[in-house]
Amino acid sequence: MEVQPELSVEVLRNLNFGTVITNSGTQQINLGDNRMGVFEIRALATQSVLISLDKPEHLEAEQNGNTDQIPLSLQAAYSSQANNYDNIIPFTNNNLRTVLESISDSKNSSAWETGYVYIFGDINVGDVIPDSYSATLVLNVVYQ
Repeated sequence: MEVQPELSVEVLRNLNFGTVITNSGTQQINLGDNRMGVFEIRALATQSVLISLDKPEHLEAEQNGNTDQIPLSLQAAYSSQANNYDNIIPFTNNNLRTVLESISDSKNSSAWETGYVYIFGDINVGDVIPDSYSATLVLNVVYQ
């Protein structure tokens, strides 16, 4: 007998703007870019879920004493298939209600389904002190 949790969320890839230059202006990561963030959600098939995001508004410097911030604007979209950007569902007001189900009509479908949340957006790099800047995005998934 195997016992599994009803829901799992895994970070497949962190959003990463890489190295940028001070005063370089807007730096963008688009949907489908290999630097966008990707979450994988695994839950019981046909399970209705509410996915919500707690998004930061800026990146903060990691060096003590540096109070500089970089404005951050993030977007999110959901797909039932990995690397499929044609049939996405965009989040509205940082929320999305959906049913985890496969778009295939396979009779051999599993009791489990997988969905993907893509995180992308832009930063606006002004006159900031050279440093490492980061923030934390929280993804909440609740059964309905």
